[in-house]
Amino acid sequence: MTEFDPQSVDYLGLLTQVEDELMPGAHISLQAAEAALGEIADGVVVTDAYGVVTYANPLISEMTGDLLGLLPGQSLNDSLRLYDHSGAPLPPILPAAGGDVEPPGMREFSACLLRPGEEKCPLEVSVQVMAVREGATLKNFVLILRDTSAARRISSRLSWQTSHDSLTRLPNRQYFERELQKTLSLCVDRRQHHVLLYLDIYQFKVINDTLGYGAGDQLLVELVQLLRRCLTTADLFARVGSDEFAILLRDCTLEEAGRVVTRLREAVQDFSFHWEGNDCRVAVSIGVVAVDRHAPSVSQLLASANDACCAARDQGRNRVKLFGDSRKVLEKRRETTWIAEIHAALREDRLMLYRQPVVSLKGEQRVHHYEILVRMRGRDGDVISPGLFLPAAERYGLIEEVDRWVIRRILTYMAQEQRQGGNGFSYAINISGISLGDETFADFVLRELTEAGVAPSRVQFEITETSAIDNLERALIFIHKLRAAGCSFALDDFGRGVSSLAYLRQLPVDYLKIDGSFVRNMLEDEIDSAMVSTIDHLAKQMGISTIAEYVETPELMEKLRLMGVDYAQGFGIAAAACLPEICGTPDAGFETQEP
Repeated sequence: MTEFDPQSVDYLGLLTQVEDELMPGAHISLQAAEAALGEIADGVVVTDAYGVVTYANPLISEMTGDLLGLLPGQSLNDSLRLYDHSGAPLPPILPAAGGDVEPPGMREFSACLLRPGEEKCPLEVSVQVMAVREGATLKNFVLILRDTSAARRISSRLSWQTSHDSLTRLPNRQYFERELQKTLSLCVDRRQHHVLLYLDIYQFKVINDTLGYGAGDQLLVELVQLLRRCLTTADLFARVGSDEFAILLRDCTLEEAGRVVTRLREAVQDFSFHWEGNDCRVAVSIGVVAVDRHAPSVSQLLASANDACCAARDQGRNRVKLFGDSRKVLEKRRETTWIAEIHAALREDRLMLYRQPVVSLKGEQRVHHYEILVRMRGRDGDVISPGLFLPAAERYGLIEEVDRWVIRRILTYMAQEQRQGGNGFSYAINISGISLGDETFADFVLRELTEAGVAPSRVQFEITETSAIDNLERALIFIHKLRAAGCSFALDDFGRGVSSLAYLRQLPVDYLKIDGSFVRNMLEDEIDSAMVSTIDHLAKQMGISTIAEYVETPELMEKLRLMGVDYAQGFGIAAAACLPEICGTPDAGFETQEP
């Protein structure tokens, strides 16, 4: 991301759009203006003529150390205190409302912010205060805080990125869970009531499948903007899944929450999504659960809200379900449905293996190996996404049986390749955390390798850093046994967790798969690019090869090649496709069929 100079950015133009929303003749939307201000590496605040905050961008909360930042309606002078370098309070930032002193058009000065817990290391900032007039009438004040420490600027940006969703600009699941835990811990008496809403976009997959992922992304952006207008600044709105959202209504009773839910439903019912000549009507399913002193843990609260949302979805479009005693019924229904379906798929051989190529970025872009992915064929013949049945398999203890099926099937396939002549391709197999923690699993894999007669050098195992860290002792035993036999290992989603670097030296892996959230936007975001470069450099120092995920364009592939990344994988190279034998068609190289 390019550093922004406040002298070269039209803050006033952007802020005018944020304040007035869509003005007649405006060239940018409210959402575009907020997105632009959210990307700026400076804190930006706008107030009315009386010094009351009307807008503050996300970096303000990082700079002040206050998770909520400056909320609309607060007095800037009362809410943001600045100090000189000796720690003495500075005069109020803005002149007193109605005072005789005419504020200058712009003034600049240096100051310090005392962040909670960091009083001994104050944040040094440069401050610009601009008075905005329409003719002779004072309309607004704009305050720009620039952190003069480059290291802190990068740290602040990274902190925001790790706690927010890059597409919708909403807090992510981890951030939401932390805030929900704080709210829950403060529920100490019967007077404190909050409400958790869980929203699911009804049949969102249909939009992605018919109009493409670009349409799906735009739908999410527009829908988030629509739903935000139904909430207050005290409500916490987060994206907790691909098409799932959570809202924490603070200091709210169930009766008051009912009115909020009504506003949300009516807003969505009146909404029509337009994309390249197509008009689509969308709907939401909403689960509701009370958050009070009797509430269970955060994970149970979210599970309850999700169950209520599933019950609402089963009833049709734009339905709402209050979680109550129906949870056991809902869990039983989901349990019997997915357990029976997965068992039937294993018994009737309805699981399917797909593969996606990983290509070398050195010399000719040849296939280095394929990653094996699993799908399920439904009873109606449709292919079921792994995102639907694998979480259920993990939740109900069936994922190890799926892992063992995958290993048996791919080793059988690899043995057939060897019998047809040649050595065949190498394949990477994903291992779940549950299988990784099973002390018998390594011996099972070694036995299957021996019986199939497959060269272990053709087999790579992918484990996520989270599952490896959660099962560190067992993971090390598994890795050492299989590496001694000749297999290789890749650490998947590297960089997503906070403990990556601390544990990397303990895990003897051959490849690091750089998390796709850094790779996808690295052409536009210099921090993401720096993260990819840093991970690649670190891996090279440790003798580990790197694989970039989510490579979607030739330009991105070239950038990675010049950076020195070893391998790449993503839709820009090829989508996942059936194994040739399963498809019944010859291998078409990169000409693959969509899952």
